[in-house]
Formats: sequence, C-alpha cells, structure tokens
Amino acid sequence: RATDLVHAKIERESAQQKADAKFYGDSKSADAFFYAEKQKAEASYLAKVKGADALIYQQRQEAEANFYRATKEAEAAFVAKQKEANGIAEMAKAYEHMSSVLGGPQGLLQYMMLQNNTYEKLAKANAEAIRGLQPKITVWNTGEKADGGDPMAPVRNLMQSLPPLLSTINEHTGIAPPGWLAKMDGVEGTELM
Repeated sequence: RATDLVHAKIERESAQQKADAKFYGDSKSADAFFYAEKQKAEASYLAKVKGADALIYQQRQEAEANFYRATKEAEAAFVAKQKEANGIAEMAKAYEHMSSVLGGPQGLLQYMMLQNNTYEKLAKANAEAIRGLQPKITVWNTGEKADGGDPMAPVRNLMQSLPPLLSTINEHTGIAPPGWLAKMDGVEGTELM
C-alpha cells in the first residue's frame, strides 16, 4: 500500500506538473499573443500619428506658402500702385509747367486737344451726325454794308432779317410763327410774312 500511495503521489505530482506546465505554456502563449497584438496596435497607432503629423505638416507648409505668395502679391500690387501714383504726380507737375509755358490752362487744353487730334475727331463725329441729312440752306442779304450813317439801320436790318428767318424756321421745322409776331394789329401793311 505504501507503493500505491507513492505511485499515486507521484502521479498526482506528475499531473500537477503537467497541468502547471500546460498553464505556464498557455499563459506564455497568451502573453506572446497579447504582446504581438499590443505591438501591432502600437505600430498602427504610431503609423496613424505619423500620417496625421505628416498631413498637418504638409497643410501647414501649404498654408505658409499661400500666405507668403499672397503677401508678395499684395506687396507687388502696392508697389505698382505707388509707382503709378508717383507717375501721375510727375505728369501733373509736367502739365503744370507746360501750362505756364503755353499761357495757362486754356493754352494747355488747346495743346492737348491738338496732340490728341480732338478737333479732327470732333469734326468726324459731326460729319457722321449729319450724314444722310438733307438740310435746307437759305442765304439772304439784308442790305448794303454802307448805310450812310443812318441811325435806324440796325433796326431796319433786324426787321428785314425777320421774314426770311421765320420762313426758314417754318421750312425746316414746320413751326409757324405766332400770329402776334407775323401780323401787327391796327397797323396796315405791316405783315412780316
């Protein structure tokens, strides 16, 4: 019986050692699996963090480049406007000197109109404006130049020019003079038309 007891104790210790070994092996396998999964998770996390950092860095670089470009464009536009303003100021000074040489602003204006062919352009525009029109032109003579010192000559000339003037207005526009102008009441033979 003692041998059976020793055999049973040996078997029990052997079974306990096998169980402990199996537990230890399973524990180490689980630890290894956990360690591998932890390493994968950490690697994935680090890859994502690095990817995010790279994206942030890239976006920051692009933003800085855009800001730098916009700043330089604004500076260039400012310098261009400043140069344009300086040019206009210098032109104003030159025009001021030209004005004093040409007898004042009117002389400068006439010079510039000649330089820019403004008179020619106005003549062409006037010609275009009346092209195709068929105006009626009436020429009349109200008398001789020498009136011999007649003090009533200006009044007589004015009165002689009224009938042709009113007739011309009527021919061109169709507007007849009012009755009080064409005929004076109470005076015989004073009809102007």
